[in-house]
Amino acid sequence: MGLILKHVERTKSGSWQYRRRVPKEVSANITKREFKRKLGESEREALAAYPRYHAEVEREIAEARLGRVRSEAASKAGASEREAYAEALRRRADLVAAGASDRDLALTADSMAEAYPQDEYEPQGVPPVERHMINLLRHGPEGHRAPEPTLGDAKAFYLKERGSDEPPEAIRRFEVDTDRIIGRVKEALGRDPVLTSLTRDDARNVRDYMLDRLTVTGKPISPASVARDLNGLNAVINFTAREMPLPATFQNPFSGLSVGKTRGRSVESENRDPLPEKVLKAARERIVGHAKRDLALIWRLLEGTGCRLSEVSGLRVEDVDVTRDLPHIRVTWHENRRLKTDASSRYVPLVGDALKAAKEALKLPREGNLLFADYGHVRGGDAASAALMKHVRAVTTDPKHVVHSLRHNIKDRLMLAEVASLDQNLILGHALGGVGERVYGGDAAKLRVTTRAMRRAFGLSEVAD
Repeated sequence: MGLILKHVERTKSGSWQYRRRVPKEVSANITKREFKRKLGESEREALAAYPRYHAEVEREIAEARLGRVRSEAASKAGASEREAYAEALRRRADLVAAGASDRDLALTADSMAEAYPQDEYEPQGVPPVERHMINLLRHGPEGHRAPEPTLGDAKAFYLKERGSDEPPEAIRRFEVDTDRIIGRVKEALGRDPVLTSLTRDDARNVRDYMLDRLTVTGKPISPASVARDLNGLNAVINFTAREMPLPATFQNPFSGLSVGKTRGRSVESENRDPLPEKVLKAARERIVGHAKRDLALIWRLLEGTGCRLSEVSGLRVEDVDVTRDLPHIRVTWHENRRLKTDASSRYVPLVGDALKAAKEALKLPREGNLLFADYGHVRGGDAASAALMKHVRAVTTDPKHVVHSLRHNIKDRLMLAEVASLDQNLILGHALGGVGERVYGGDAAKLRVTTRAMRRAFGLSEVAD
């Protein structure tokens, strides 16, 4: 009885060989047309060689099938046409690097196409990666060019290029915010728009859609919040237009889009009021008397410096100097705290009760170098704000009375003390004017001037006792 093994045949020369056609469904992942190997001259040699080689073939086919499943899963998970094209281009390059000729590429394309249902002209239901690969194998990159980038492509590119130099928590927040903003655009337009197809009407529709949404508490989204999201959207589009690049004629339709006066709602309504003296006193007494010690110290520092909440909650021990003749805190970027603008990096004088609070804060028990260990991490400022606002709301229900109001209180103090605008901006971290204001002048001189200004604003003698 002759040798009978699946996929084994005897050649004209009398030797035995393994010969098996590559299944159509994995022809995109396996470059050859068939598996073929000589097993031996005799039945004994063929029997000995068959199990190992057959197992290799089965494993290669299984891995190829798994690769296709992953490719289809990626397509269903929302991989864009441009991402699918890039993957197909990579696979074609692998075939060319393996020595495939133009004829081999064309035959592979035909084999791939035959694995799907056919209509009169082309295969149906082909996943994006395979569809682009069939066209690339037949026509090459010159005849089948990459799809134009969509807003989803712009988001992926922006996150890859801009989101890698931050702490992990900050990166995650950056990604979540960007995903949310781009998601709103897709919801508003009902599609992932090609960037070059976006119009000013699209931009207005997106803006109106954002303004019509409600918060989780059922209140209308504020124009200020929409303006922030549109600024984030502009950053994504402008970065992509510059770096990809898009055609020179492309103009960002969201650029300069008005938000504040839409439907009678003004961003001005988002301004926060300073806390009236009665409310300020009541809030301070409640927080100092009922809040955690570190929260009370944060409040006192906010009240006495006009800093933003995250600027205080994110302080490190080395950022606080209470030993020299010009006590101060240093507001600077570090791995747990980002700054709003370049002007935010500054030295802020400590006078009066703020100086006492800083000294007390340095004596808090801690591990590590964060001044307020529970609130110095990424998003720690949000946690501190939520905790402090519970106490503020116990003494006032006015929506314009918030923790950030303390910054406005300091602004009022400085104006009433007739402090120069430059010195106010140096204290509060606002953008400075001309080059002379931004560039010239040493930190020590600025700190001396702002310390005098702050002492005058609090009714203290301009020279420390």
